[in-house]
Amino acid sequence: MNLGLVFLNLELVISSLGPLAVLIEQVRIEMKKQTMRVLCVAPAWNEGERITRVVNAIPRDVAEAIVVVDDGSSDDTAERARTAGATVIRHDRNRGVGAAIRSGIDFALKQGYDIVVIVSGGGKTPPQQIPRLLAPLLKGEAEFVQGSRYIAGGDFLRMPLRRRLGTRAYTGLFSLLLGHRITDASSGFRAMRLSLFEDRRINLWQDWLDRYELEPYLLFKAVRLRHKVIEVPVTIEYPQKGDRLAYTKMRAIVDWWRIFRPALYLALGLKR
Repeated sequence: MNLGLVFLNLELVISSLGPLAVLIEQVRIEMKKQTMRVLCVAPAWNEGERITRVVNAIPRDVAEAIVVVDDGSSDDTAERARTAGATVIRHDRNRGVGAAIRSGIDFALKQGYDIVVIVSGGGKTPPQQIPRLLAPLLKGEAEFVQGSRYIAGGDFLRMPLRRRLGTRAYTGLFSLLLGHRITDASSGFRAMRLSLFEDRRINLWQDWLDRYELEPYLLFKAVRLRHKVIEVPVTIEYPQKGDRLAYTKMRAIVDWWRIFRPALYLALGLKR
């Protein structure tokens, strides 16, 4: 067999695809080389039909399995997720998105996965973009990859002006406290190697991280402890007008404080 001709034909096939399809194919090939196991985790609370769309959109050729963590939903989120093909972990009450993500990471660690990808159960982080997060991890360029709507190639759809101003202001304060420039600290789209948690200084298993604190805590600690962290461009999609529950479940003041306080506490040495 002429191997040179085989590889040439493969390159021609890949180059005929669109940019994202090319990336998916490259990630798939790299995963086979490295035998990396990837788990996609979607925290969800009262998402209804939205969780079905999210699970169905996750590329199965790059994610070995999908876990939906139903955080005490009162609707049929768990049933819809299971019907769509996800493994479902159920919390008996609403504990918070941080606790839901932690449950997904715990599952990944116990089952021997190498990489976890976190997506929004409400559909703000279109899962078709997962290969963009995985590529730097598979190439050894990063241990933690944060999706950003604000760097070149990133975008946002239907994002209200007040939300744009709020995320920019929050990211500026976060970067100031961190002492390192981040372009999108509030993005919920990320992927990480689970070997990151071999660093015992990163302790997700603290009760104060149950709500909106865990995600900024994880980003802050990974950067501050000099792990390889990069941002990649992604598109964040806000829901159609009128779908208030999908837009945000955050409560003014109390949840704003929760998302801000990890950076403040860590910068001042008040928490570890």
